[in-house]
Amino acid sequence: MEMTQNHNCRNSRTEKFATAEEPYHFVDSGLPNVYLVGIKYFVCECGSVVAEIPAIKQLMQLIARDIVMSPQDLSGNEIRFLRKRLGMKAADYSKHLGFTPESLSRVENGKQAVSIQAQKLARLSYCAFSEDPRLVECAKSILQSILEEIKSLTKTKIVLEMDSNQEWRELKAA
Repeated sequence: MEMTQNHNCRNSRTEKFATAEEPYHFVDSGLPNVYLVGIKYFVCECGSVVAEIPAIKQLMQLIARDIVMSPQDLSGNEIRFLRKRLGMKAADYSKHLGFTPESLSRVENGKQAVSIQAQKLARLSYCAFSEDPRLVECAKSILQSILEEIKSLTKTKIVLEMDSNQEWRELKAA
């Protein structure tokens, strides 16, 4: 069991159980939208909340997997979560995404938008470096979408012809 907060107040505390109707808001994940069901937590008279979270490593891996496989755009908080799960420093992780450390900081703090390409690289880097065997298919899917995007950006051939009036005109691509 892991306690999510250290709290040594001498006030009495009330034991609670997180249910689907009243889930525990897991703010210590670093994400604003993670709620847990089926755990005990304690609410102190001073307002502090302390939770007993079993199998924390598995829980964090599942949260990361959900983020990587989500069809929604990644937020800066989610990119920070993935980086921290990989145990990477911002300076090192920024290189994987093609960012400067300053740009990554702005992204993680929600001050700069994240391009679709950077989101794909963040997802792909997590798949590659996390060694989560369940993410192999996800990595293949991300790579396929990147390859399709590259193909769509390939320019078509431009063919120009000198006409009888000594003027250039464009021919349709061959």
